[in-house]
Amino acid sequence: MRTSPLKDRFADKGAISRERYGVEVVARVADKQTECRAVRDAVGLTDFSFTRKYRILAEQGLDFLDGLLAGNVPKIRFGRVLHTFLADDDGLLVGDCYVANNDEEFILLCESIVPDGEIDRVMQAHGAAVAGVEDLTTSHVLLSLDGFKAWEIAKEIFGADVLGLPYLSIEVYPFQDQSVRLFRAGKTSEFGYLLLVPQAVAPALFDTLASAVEKHGGQLCGVDAHDDLRLEGRFFNIHAEGLRVRDPLVLGLQWMIDFDKDNFRGGEAIKRRRAQGIRRKIVGVAAEHGCDQLVTGAQIFHEGRTVAEVVANCHSFVLEQPLGLAVFPVELAYSGLSFRLAAADGPTVRTISMPPIMPKSLTVKLDEM
Repeated sequence: MRTSPLKDRFADKGAISRERYGVEVVARVADKQTECRAVRDAVGLTDFSFTRKYRILAEQGLDFLDGLLAGNVPKIRFGRVLHTFLADDDGLLVGDCYVANNDEEFILLCESIVPDGEIDRVMQAHGAAVAGVEDLTTSHVLLSLDGFKAWEIAKEIFGADVLGLPYLSIEVYPFQDQSVRLFRAGKTSEFGYLLLVPQAVAPALFDTLASAVEKHGGQLCGVDAHDDLRLEGRFFNIHAEGLRVRDPLVLGLQWMIDFDKDNFRGGEAIKRRRAQGIRRKIVGVAAEHGCDQLVTGAQIFHEGRTVAEVVANCHSFVLEQPLGLAVFPVELAYSGLSFRLAAADGPTVRTISMPPIMPKSLTVKLDEM
């Protein structure tokens, strides 16, 4: 089982780890409430080294990536990042991907829901060797810095020009004579940065970041809290609703797809389903405070019959109520409706507009710093 080079660092802080798709991940360091509130009110630091990481030379890798992924890779401008996905031959989700155009190279980050071996087979089948794909998965660490105050730490370590980076961009910064690729990204709805770090300096950078996070009132975090933060902020989570539904059209991921492309992996199946018409759609739901039945897999009822299923859930510590995502028939998939949860006479569950919270980061104007 693949483990992170920072496993011992997190273990020393009391982290609890578990397996996910054949890779060990840090599930939690503290309780979920502490970690979620750290990101909303201050900053959290999380090990994302479970992510697959690749470097592809731009000239050789352009056609390779464009034929593999649903988004339009040639349209990525220098210094910018495309959020898209990798599908299987049936057009069902396999990986949630960032692709960065970093001048003479592309960097691909892939959160997958299949084991490493399957991703390797897909890459090789699509010509990774000819394209000169370099696998950075074990040679580099990926750290996620997220939160209301995340920008302060990024500024302290890498300089004030970090503040000028737009969302979904990449820049390279020095750290102890090594190059750290910094992505302005994140999926919590607060400020977020992903740091792709060579193993040689990863422990030192982790210690520097962890110290700064503590100084700013933050917390080391695990992926369990990130799952809840993504739902609360309405960022797609391939490890939750993505894993349970898998169809990008039902999940509302059309914005990740360039339908004008002649070909990409799974593209024919996706276009065929689109032409047939979408009959189901994902929508946000909320239950009253104290309800413990809004859980993944729960059925939603209307007029005595089952009409929907909950495909992801969390507890919002901002709203202090349970939230979820459910797949409804399209005629019922809009906000403002009331249904019954878990039984025909169960507690009330409402469809809501997502996200239901206002992230604190929207109150910060980096261009005035």
